[in-house]
Amino acid sequence: MFVRKNLFACFVALLAFYSYQKVAYAADDTKIIHVIAAENMYGDIAQQLGGQYVHVDSILNNPDQDPHLFELTPSIGKKIADADVIIVNGLGYDAWMDRLLTLYHFNRQDIVSIQSLLGRKEGENPHLWYNIEAIEKLSQQLRQVYSRLNPQEKVFFQKQFASFDVDLKQIQQRIQTIHQQYSHIKVAATEPVFGLMAQKLGFEMLEEPYQWVVMNGGEPTPKQIVQFIQDLKTHQIRILFYNEQVSTPATEQLKKIAIESGVAVVGVSETMPAHLTYQQWMNQVLDKVETTLKSQHQ
Repeated sequence: MFVRKNLFACFVALLAFYSYQKVAYAADDTKIIHVIAAENMYGDIAQQLGGQYVHVDSILNNPDQDPHLFELTPSIGKKIADADVIIVNGLGYDAWMDRLLTLYHFNRQDIVSIQSLLGRKEGENPHLWYNIEAIEKLSQQLRQVYSRLNPQEKVFFQKQFASFDVDLKQIQQRIQTIHQQYSHIKVAATEPVFGLMAQKLGFEMLEEPYQWVVMNGGEPTPKQIVQFIQDLKTHQIRILFYNEQVSTPATEQLKKIAIESGVAVVGVSETMPAHLTYQQWMNQVLDKVETTLKSQHQ
């Protein structure tokens, strides 16, 4: 604990040293807005909306990494200090950013919190990127921030926003279509990663106490485990959503039982896969859900 406190003090010192950096400019004197996104899905959105007038660094960007085990490094501290805009999820998901932003007074950066944009309270599901309404609010906020930081390109930012908004509305239409065709289907998950999207799809989510215990690093009770297994074996659960980034012997066992019982398993992730846009990622997940549901109704 003593070592961690000293490391954190070093981060604060680094930020103080770099806090007076100016907004960057390209070779042709074009203003470049530097954005730090705690998670890569938000970073991708920030880049799409800003185009060539924005440079984005995403901190959590490895889909093979367990986000809950992430630790700050001095190099990340310097990037944060250089930023003009910082995007955080909130709700304790990126608490390492919360601690840093609380301890050090940022008087220049625009800090965009998804939690604040939605007015969510601590203890609610933190996987906000699976809520399209959250992404709508984020894109609207970034359009305003970019236009203020670089007013000469306001028209460009508006066009980028309009194009992105079309894609979001198409995803929302897909969600509504699935909801109309397959609502009230009983599903479960090893963690509440997909919970917000499942709710929008009209699914009935079972085994939620189990999921939250696992997400918070605890051990499910024997009763929760027995109930989960029973619901899988008796086909009370139609789809098991499995967190591909965080697995334990217990969740692996559930996945195995689901497959043996003929319950569909759909993998989901917390970090956006590389080489995809946010829209492509959401559409891929919805593709898997739709394919699974159609196969069950044949």
